[in-house]
Amino acid sequence: MSAKSHFFIESGGFPAQLSGQGFGPQSETVFNLTSRFSLDAPKKAFSICKGVVLVQPQTGNPDKVNLILRPYNQPFPGLNIKYFVYRGLQKSDFFTTNSEPLIITKSSSTSDFINKINDDFSAFHEGRVKIENNTTTSIPVPPFTAKFIGYEKEKEDDATNGTLLIPLSDFFFKESKFVAAGETFDEKDDFELPLIDIGKSLGNFAEGLCGIDVVLNYGDYKHDFDNADFAFNLEYARKPFAEITINGDTPFKQKLQREQSTQFIDIVAFYGLFVKENRIETTTSSNEIIAKAGTAIYTDLLFNFFNKNKVYLYIQSNRHRSYNFYNNYTLSETNDKDIKIGTSDNLIETNYGNLNWPVLVFDNNQLNSNDYNDISIALNASLSYEEIALYISTGSISTESERDFVIKENLLDLENNSLDSTFTKTISFKIPNINESGQRKNISCLIRFTYIGKELDFSSANNYTIWSDKKRHSLYNNIFPNLTITPVFNNSQNFLTASFNRESLINYKGFSNYMNESVLNGLVVFQEGKKDVVNPDSSTETFSKEKVLFIAKKIETLDEFSIHKTEVFAQGVFAKKANIAPNLMDYSNYFSSLYGSKDYNLKHYIINDLNTDIKILSLNLKNNFDFDFYNLGITREELDTLKKIIPLNSTNVNFYFNEELENLTNEGDKVYLKYSLGIAFEDYNGVLSVKMPATTISVFGISHKFLTTKEYSDYEEKSILQTISNETEVI
Repeated sequence: MSAKSHFFIESGGFPAQLSGQGFGPQSETVFNLTSRFSLDAPKKAFSICKGVVLVQPQTGNPDKVNLILRPYNQPFPGLNIKYFVYRGLQKSDFFTTNSEPLIITKSSSTSDFINKINDDFSAFHEGRVKIENNTTTSIPVPPFTAKFIGYEKEKEDDATNGTLLIPLSDFFFKESKFVAAGETFDEKDDFELPLIDIGKSLGNFAEGLCGIDVVLNYGDYKHDFDNADFAFNLEYARKPFAEITINGDTPFKQKLQREQSTQFIDIVAFYGLFVKENRIETTTSSNEIIAKAGTAIYTDLLFNFFNKNKVYLYIQSNRHRSYNFYNNYTLSETNDKDIKIGTSDNLIETNYGNLNWPVLVFDNNQLNSNDYNDISIALNASLSYEEIALYISTGSISTESERDFVIKENLLDLENNSLDSTFTKTISFKIPNINESGQRKNISCLIRFTYIGKELDFSSANNYTIWSDKKRHSLYNNIFPNLTITPVFNNSQNFLTASFNRESLINYKGFSNYMNESVLNGLVVFQEGKKDVVNPDSSTETFSKEKVLFIAKKIETLDEFSIHKTEVFAQGVFAKKANIAPNLMDYSNYFSSLYGSKDYNLKHYIINDLNTDIKILSLNLKNNFDFDFYNLGITREELDTLKKIIPLNSTNVNFYFNEELENLTNEGDKVYLKYSLGIAFEDYNGVLSVKMPATTISVFGISHKFLTTKEYSDYEEKSILQTISNETEVI
C-alpha cells in the first residue's frame, strides 16, 4: 500500500540539529521525546497529514503556541499515530493581542488553517435565527474567540487548580452541547476542534527553540487508577519540549518510567520509512509543492537531522511490555545476555536496550554494494514453548515470513533440542542506505514487532499456576485489554467503547486449526442491557443493568479456513459512542458498530450448572460460527468487584482465568466451559501476582470465543435461543 505524507516545515527550513537536540536516550536518566531545533528566522509549518487541530499556549513563552495534530487519516500503513505535536509556533499567526484573544481574521497573508476555520465559522453562524413571540430575528455572529480551537490563556494558578492535568482526549472527543434557550437552543460547549487537510500551512515556527513530537497510538481510553502510563495532558501539550527524566523512588517505578519512551518515535525515523517505496510532499517558501521519493527524501529533507542514520528497534513482548521487561529472556543464570545483534554473518550477544532504555539504536556504517544495509538479530527462546510467535508491525524483513508473521519453523532449529533456552535463528531486516564516501550509511527508520518466545515465571503468584499447560484457559490471560480502562467520552450515551491498540499474539496451531497464529487488538464496550421478568400475575417487568464486554479482534491471521473476511481485518479498532436503545428489535447498528458487519448475530444455549439454568452465548456471521473475535462479558458490578481487590500501586492489571474442572458436561455428553475470574498484575515491586475475589465470579461458554457470566447473559436481549445437540462441541 502506497503512503503519502507532507514534510512538517517548509523545504530547506530545517536547520542543522545539534546532538543534544535529537530524539532518544541522552543518558540513563534522560530521554528526549521532542526532536528540537533552533531557528534564526520564522519558517512555515505544514500539516503532516489530514487531522484534527488543537492549539495551546506554550508554558513560559507568551509569544509562542503549540499545536497538536491528531491524524484523521493515518499517513503510513501499519503505523498508528496518536499525535504530532508542533512546539514553538508564532502566537500572532493565530490570535489577536486582546486580553481575551480572538482568532485573527482571514487575509492574503494568513495560513491555510486560519483561512479555513474563518470560512467554517462564518458558514456555521451566518443566517441563524431565533423565533420569539412569533417574531423571527437574526442571531448575531458571536466573537470568534480562541476557545473555538481549544485555546485558553495560561493562568498563574493553572499548575495548582488542576487545569494542567486535563487529558487531551477531553478536547479531541468533546462534542458541542446545546441547552434550551426560549424556543431555540444555545451552545453550552460551543466548539468542536477543526479539521485540516494534508499539506496545509498552519502558521510559522517562531525564531528560537522549536520542536516536534511523534506519539504512537496505543488506543483511546482512560484508566480509572494510576497505571504508570505517560500522561497526555495539558501540561505535556504546553511544554516547550518534552522529555522523560527518571525520578522513581524504586527500581520498578524507574523501569515503568522507561517503558513510557516506547510510545514515542523519532520524526526522522518516521520520514525515513517513506524512502523505500513512498513519497513525501514538501512545500517551498514560495508555496511550490514538490514530491520527494527514494534517497532524495534523505538528501533533501533529512540530512540536517542529527539522527539521520539511526535505526530504532522496538520489541513488544509478554503482557504488552517491552522485550525482557520481566527478565524472562536472560540466557542463563550465569549469562545475563538476552539478544544477539549485528549482521547476518556476524552476530554478538548483548543486552536489549540503549542506556538502559527499552529500545535498540543502530547507527553503524556498512561496506556493501547493495541499496540496503543488513540489520540482524537473534532472540532468546525456549524450545519447549510451543506457542512461539513473531509479528512485524513496521519494518522490511528479509527473513522468510508470511503476512508479516515469522512462524515457528523459521524461528527455531527444531532438531537442536539439547538446550531448553537458546537463541532463535537469525532474523534480518533490510534498511535503505545512502552511499557517502564509499560507506553505506543507514537511512533512519523504525522497526517494530511483537515477539513471544518464552513464558513468564508466576511461581511466586500466590501458589496459582498460569500457563503451566496447554489448556484453553491460558489463551485468555494476555489477549484482552487491561480491565481498568474506561472510555474517553464524557456523555450519557448508552453505548461507549474504549479502543486498545497494543498487539496481542496467539499461536495455538498445535492445539487447533482455528487458533493458528494471529495478532489482535482490543475493545472495551460499556452498554446497557435489559431482561424481562414475568410475575406470578403474568405481568412483565423490564430491568436494566450496565454490562461490560471485552473484545479481542484479529487484525491479521494465518488461520487455515475460509470464514475469514479480509474486510473484517481491514477495519480499525476505534473508540465509539452511540445511543443504541436496548428495546430495539433491529440490532444491525449494534453489530455493525462492534463487529463491522450487520450480518453478525448472537445465539444462546441453555445449560444446567449446579442445578441452575444458564444462558451461554455464541457469535455468528450469518449462519457460520465466528472465529475473528474473542469476547468476555461481565456486568459493571462484577467488574467493580474485581477492581476492588487490586492492591495499591499495582500496574498492568489483566484478567486471570482459573479452570475449575478439566471438562464440564451437560446431560452427560454435551460439553461446555466454565472458569472463575481473578486478576493478574504487577505488584508495587514488579512481582507478577494473582488474586481471586472472595465471592466467585464464574464465566461460561459453549466456545472459547465467547465467555460470559450468568448476569451478563441474563441481560443480553439480542440473542436467539438454540438447542444443544449431540453434535454441539466446544471449540
